[in-house]
Amino acid sequence: MRLNKWAVGLVFSALSAGCGSEVSSAVEGGVGSVMKAPLADPAWAPGVAYAQGARVSYGGSSYECRQAHTSLLGWEPPAVPALWLAVSTGPTDPPPTGGDTTAPTTSLSASSTYFTAAGTLNLTATATDNVGVTKVEILQNGAVVSSSKTYSRTFASGQNGTYTYTVKAYDAAGNVGTQTVTVTVAIGTTPPPPPGGKRIVAYFTAWGIYGRNYQPSQVPAGKLTHLNYAFSNISADGKCILGDSYADIDKGGGYPNEWDPGQLRGNFRAFKEMKKSYPNLKLLISVGGWSWSTYFSKVAATSASRSAFVKSCVDLYIKGQFPGVDAANGAGVFDGIDIDWEYPVGGGLPGNITSPADKQNYTLLMQEFRNQLNAVSSQTGKSYLLTIASGASPDLLANKQETKNLANVLDWINVMSYDYHGAFESSTNFQSALNRVTGDPAASSGFYTDGSVAKMLELGVPANKIVVGVPFYGRGWGNVPSTNNGLFQSGTPTVGTWDDGTSGPTGVFDFKDIKNKYEGKNGYTKYFHAEAKEAYVYNPNTKIWIAYDDAQSMSAKADYILSKGLGGAMAWELSSDDGTLLDTLYQKLK
Repeated sequence: MRLNKWAVGLVFSALSAGCGSEVSSAVEGGVGSVMKAPLADPAWAPGVAYAQGARVSYGGSSYECRQAHTSLLGWEPPAVPALWLAVSTGPTDPPPTGGDTTAPTTSLSASSTYFTAAGTLNLTATATDNVGVTKVEILQNGAVVSSSKTYSRTFASGQNGTYTYTVKAYDAAGNVGTQTVTVTVAIGTTPPPPPGGKRIVAYFTAWGIYGRNYQPSQVPAGKLTHLNYAFSNISADGKCILGDSYADIDKGGGYPNEWDPGQLRGNFRAFKEMKKSYPNLKLLISVGGWSWSTYFSKVAATSASRSAFVKSCVDLYIKGQFPGVDAANGAGVFDGIDIDWEYPVGGGLPGNITSPADKQNYTLLMQEFRNQLNAVSSQTGKSYLLTIASGASPDLLANKQETKNLANVLDWINVMSYDYHGAFESSTNFQSALNRVTGDPAASSGFYTDGSVAKMLELGVPANKIVVGVPFYGRGWGNVPSTNNGLFQSGTPTVGTWDDGTSGPTGVFDFKDIKNKYEGKNGYTKYFHAEAKEAYVYNPNTKIWIAYDDAQSMSAKADYILSKGLGGAMAWELSSDDGTLLDTLYQKLK
């Protein structure tokens, strides 16, 4: 952990009385005492009261205390020049001799730099030198733990804290090369919600730029904390590939020099530019989705396939290695990865590969993502988000994926608490009810938002890692009789907002379409169900019935999120809204 500039300034101000300020006394030689070793500077350690002039060794160098203080994790000497002055290479390192003054070149990689669950840390070091490396050591918090280029240890409950690992490589002339990696262990803890409010996540669909004419410039970035870009595809050989290369990286946007060789264009360029104006907005690439979940089971099946698949996703989207684009131009678009596997073990499209082993392999796949993202973090110093869009069926949550284990690895879970019912069934019902509804013939299945959330909490998912899915669209039926104003009645598929000859009658209606054409218009009466907290419209002449979330629904769901201490809301998807629904969420959750 590095101390930010504000914190360093605070330390400097708090200690501005000078290094000679009085500090707590310590028994000579006891815990917390400060004694200058006659032959070698002692290793810096947290929790020690250092006096002005005290010398320590850290990372192969010696430091002298500038101001009296008690050390803390994060106040390592190189990170806090207000407290420590670098004076020389440490006396424990032999001084350089002869004409060779070039130190060995070193690197140190960690299998993970952040543990929220018990696990094994594997460190691998490399060392090269213009003459030759004579010795390699790996140190943990200043103490040697390995005299080779590898080191492993397992972290368990009760070992939370920050661990600093340093590789030191020596050559015959006494030159020392070092490299440091910091590992945070936070077993059993969860990330706090975003400063100032809840997460407000929404999906942007690449295909929205065509018929819908919904462009990146129309995204209300100031009302979002996170934007998920849908979707990345998966190739038959198990690699992440662009879903639509023209929309993603090629479509012109009028940016300077965008047609020069190696430049980035398309939606990715648009969002990269947008983030300059909205630096707090985080963009994640969503992989898979309903149409492109065919090969998830295959890529998750073995250690080798997981490693290769994850590397391809990280290289493409985190490192920006897009086809025909210089990595320097491609990097910086995405801040994380969202996996939308529909669905492990079973479900989804008929052609999807599935296996009973998907349940455990899904967790292993996410752990591989976490490890590889952490490895990039150790190089860039930037943290990367990892989330999933999970099915909302209580059966799926309990039996087809290891939901609690997934939560331990992920930053949060977007639960798709919609599509509980639709024209794929033969009777009308609420597609995204908040609560159990009296008289609902499917109530025992738990197909309502509170049923899904309750199951996740029962399974041990921390509340602030649950992000509730809300639909910006409705689902409808045709040929619905007028009994009970069409609720819980027989129905058949009907043509939705964007249905054509290829899609067939899905009965899916954009919210803005419902609002403009059906909500109290053209013979349709609007109803709002007090238990479901969901609206519906019905016309006894056309016999069309549509259930959908309106502003009142969004307000109720926002209240539910706040009352349960949940992580926030996730919306599918932006182009279906006229701004009403997102603004309702924003006003309550910001």
